[in-house]
Amino acid sequence: MKKLVWLAPLVFLIGVLPASAQPAASSGPPKILQIFREEVKPGKTAAHQKVEVGWPRAFAQAKWPVYYLAATSVTGPSEAWFLTGYPSYAAYEADQQNLEKASALFAETQRLSALDGELLTQGRGMLATFRDDLSYNTGGNLAKMRYFTITVTRVRPGHDAEFVEGRKLVKAAHEKAGLSDPAAIYQVTAGAPGGTYLVLVARASLEELDRNEAIHGDAYRQALGGEAGQKRLAELQSSALLSSDSNHFAFSPAMSYASPQMIAGDPAYWTPKPAAAADAKAPEKK
Repeated sequence: MKKLVWLAPLVFLIGVLPASAQPAASSGPPKILQIFREEVKPGKTAAHQKVEVGWPRAFAQAKWPVYYLAATSVTGPSEAWFLTGYPSYAAYEADQQNLEKASALFAETQRLSALDGELLTQGRGMLATFRDDLSYNTGGNLAKMRYFTITVTRVRPGHDAEFVEGRKLVKAAHEKAGLSDPAAIYQVTAGAPGGTYLVLVARASLEELDRNEAIHGDAYRQALGGEAGQKRLAELQSSALLSSDSNHFAFSPAMSYASPQMIAGDPAYWTPKPAAAADAKAPEKK
């Protein structure tokens, strides 16, 4: 899909199903997630967006059946993330092969990639598998979300068991306390060091951060097991975590190739007025 490459607690992403067969916007996260991270050169954010709008235009003209979402960083390095969901690695492979066979579309994506490369300091492609055993409350409506909080966590070699135990304690406490805040967790299988996990939280507004402490108050701490449970969680995190980096991202409808179901969920947001692309014409029809 994007970059021979769609976006993530990820409430859902639509992958390679035909539009008529795709699930509603609350169907849950895809099993496989392809991510492409682009780090944009200082002062090149606007120019980068002008190039990026050429991608969804090209895919739309080709009536491509695989959709992707884009998000740009609010905190941390100047980055754009593109995420595509698939039901399996076989479906991911088929999408890559089909794109290479679509000569006009493939040529246009290569042209756009060349333009894109002039505006980037680096890029990274990743594949990740959904960890349903660690995730919770992932059935919301992504069409109404505006932000992602993405935490990239590195686990010490040989300490995945402690990380998993800790995340299961957090999941059980959320479910026992009846908390509504979600988290979709993916384990990176390629494109990053071993032991890399992504914790993705979709938000309707950053105002939710103001309520975070209250949400995780006494009820949550008691559900976690009181002082003993909190101590155990702290021990697991101290033993397992090598690093943990959280940043906020805002969805970019203009840079996304959103599905019809996503657009129908909030047409005014997901169908912004078209912006002029910098030398990013759509491929000619044959």
